[in-house]
Amino acid sequence: MQYVATEGSLRRRWSRVNEFFQSTQEKNFWVDINQYLRRLVKGIIEVSLDEEMIQYMQTQPYQRTDKSNRLDYRNGYYCRNLDTTFGPVEHINIPRSRQGLFRTSVFERYQRRQPAVNDVILNVFLRGISTRDVAGALKPLLNTTLSASAVSRIIKRLNPLVKEFHQRKLLDEYQFLFLDGITISVKGSLKAKKILILVAYGITLFGKKELIAFRIASSESAASCESFLNDLFRRGLTGKNLKMIVTDGSKGFITAIELVYPYAKHQRCWVHKLRNATKHLKKADIKAFKLDACKIYNASNHRKAVAAFKNLHKHWANIAPKAVDCLERDMDELLSFLTIPIKEQYRAFIRRQIRTTNIIERSFREVRRRTRPMGCFTNYDSVSRIIYAIFNRLNSKWQEKPLKEFTQFI
Repeated sequence: MQYVATEGSLRRRWSRVNEFFQSTQEKNFWVDINQYLRRLVKGIIEVSLDEEMIQYMQTQPYQRTDKSNRLDYRNGYYCRNLDTTFGPVEHINIPRSRQGLFRTSVFERYQRRQPAVNDVILNVFLRGISTRDVAGALKPLLNTTLSASAVSRIIKRLNPLVKEFHQRKLLDEYQFLFLDGITISVKGSLKAKKILILVAYGITLFGKKELIAFRIASSESAASCESFLNDLFRRGLTGKNLKMIVTDGSKGFITAIELVYPYAKHQRCWVHKLRNATKHLKKADIKAFKLDACKIYNASNHRKAVAAFKNLHKHWANIAPKAVDCLERDMDELLSFLTIPIKEQYRAFIRRQIRTTNIIERSFREVRRRTRPMGCFTNYDSVSRIIYAIFNRLNSKWQEKPLKEFTQFI
């Protein structure tokens, strides 16, 4: 026969909760509201645990029943502390049975923190606080001390989210795609080594910025880049709306684009190209050369840009032939951004955004800010978690701030 708690027993047990609340009425409630809340939470938890024990035993405390019908016997209490959003609740009396089969639904075995506390820790980490600083940032709020290892264990809960991020379906709504990579140090079997994070950044038809995907690679080789782009294609980014793909001078990405997105226009980054060209100049000539190059990418149309390059070629061909050849070699890709029809009032802004990879480099600044204090990562999983956290925060920030200019194409 299943035991059902009577109204009287429930009333008696809930009166214990009322005692906690009534005791707070006798003092100044606002002196330490969290202290009273913790006492109240402790009372509620202990009442719930006792009721669960009664349901498990099918008998009231001290009730005598036939031994043949007994499922188990009480075996006193043990104490446990629990970190909650109100602070640490200490010395919770948890009933136990003689056979050790009683299991409560209030919390899991060995649980020491309320799930909401773990969620707070994860959210603080995702918002840009480093693993080492999470405990210090939350101590005034939670009134408890978290070890670095405890924070690390909690942050490992991001692993399923990282996997989901890598496997999610993509909408084919991106009109501009920026591709680049950033290097990070990771501990190897014998010594630390450099790995490359390939990153895809997009701007949608609605002007929304988004860090779309990332992948850990050993190098920026053609095979690695092709595999990265093929994964984007397989997940839904087929490129039907792509107006342009912007890259630096990476040969790996250039080769991969020709294989995966052969019909998309390709724009080479002017910043990287000028950086390479000025390596062939004397220090005294760099400023003048850049001023002449500026006239090329600031031209109002493709024809005027070509005329500006011819003027640069005429002036610098004999002074710095290698620097001129460096520009001339990729001039078609450098001027691709001028071939996209844009409404005149938005032309200058959009062209400034798409002629370089600066838009993705600005995101890398946040990656470097978060990873620089860490020095060297322990493994690839820790790299993926921190990159995911940074991307998640930036994407959330950009969600409500679209670039409306990128919806103004002819």
